[in-house]
Amino acid sequence: MRVFFDAGAFLKVLKKEKGYEKAAEWLRTVLVGEHEGFTDTVVIAEIVYAFLAQGLDDEAVEARAYIEGFPNLTVIEEVPTSISHRGAELKKKYFRRAGKTFFSLYDGIHLALAEQSSEVILTSDSDFKSVTEVKVEFV
Repeated sequence: MRVFFDAGAFLKVLKKEKGYEKAAEWLRTVLVGEHEGFTDTVVIAEIVYAFLAQGLDDEAVEARAYIEGFPNLTVIEEVPTSISHRGAELKKKYFRRAGKTFFSLYDGIHLALAEQSSEVILTSDSDFKSVTEVKVEFV
């Protein structure tokens, strides 16, 4: 199976947040080649920022190296215009202000990339709860 990892899935493991075992198991299946993993450079930026914002500069560098060196994980580095456009469409579809869902443009691009590359997206972001384009697995 092809699996797209959102920032929240990585952060669960990297920070050993509550419930991280589920995300760690998905990463293990990618590590051993049972599944093929995907993520993108914006996910890496979100993760690096999560550490930098807490003054954890060394941990930010380590997190980036961990993801970039992870076996059987493809980091999508180029986002074609068609994916950017699709990401904007998905943001429009899922963004709600009064309903408290804040589906960001980053979320839209992640989903558009997952739609193109994967069968499932792993996330801890509840804004993905209504997504129908790919299967969503919450960690």
